[in-house]
Amino acid sequence: MTTLHRLAVAIAFAGALAGCSSAPPPAMPDGMGRGLLQADAAPPADAALYERPDWLVGQTFVLVRGDVAAAQFVVENVDASGYWLRSSGGVHLRRDRDLGNLGEWQDGEPVHLLSPVDARFHWPLWIGKRWSCEFVDRALGGHALTMLASYEVEDLDTVTVRAGTFDALRIVRTLQLPAAGDRVMTRTQVLWYAPSIGAEVRQILGDTEVELVEWSPPQ
Repeated sequence: MTTLHRLAVAIAFAGALAGCSSAPPPAMPDGMGRGLLQADAAPPADAALYERPDWLVGQTFVLVRGDVAAAQFVVENVDASGYWLRSSGGVHLRRDRDLGNLGEWQDGEPVHLLSPVDARFHWPLWIGKRWSCEFVDRALGGHALTMLASYEVEDLDTVTVRAGTFDALRIVRTLQLPAAGDRVMTRTQVLWYAPSIGAEVRQILGDTEVELVEWSPPQ
């Protein structure tokens, strides 16, 4: 499930609860993955290194999914453990200082958690670097799903999106998640991370593109 899709589900779910006040509140399932499993320790001697960025309060990113669903994300708070981003739909996203995905919150309560974290990046990055992590995907009122995500930085591309043209690292994400019975479903996604702005500028999620439309530094 993509970030924009999760936001839509969370907002719709909150609306449904408001209309059914007599229903028991949904529970958050338990579960915790093993976290980071592996990461390449040392780059080749001649590799260009890309260090972890620091986001600042007020930074704004506008994304569009499939040319239809647009959403704005503003860095609202920064602390020692990570970042809070407020979406245009009122949902707050949480990322750690390494930009790992921790989940979403609505009205101060978690509606979706990735435990302990989906480690989308492992710093520093270089072309050829690989890492993997295990986390449990937990949604309010849903089930706990253990997932294994593997990442590889394939190359540095020049990418043009509506927000501009960027040199961006092409990172392939392979996600393994449980299917029916003992089977495992594998999904492959591609994202492009632009070091110049410290953020993803394009993602290919299945047959759908998520693109950066606009970004701005803190005012």
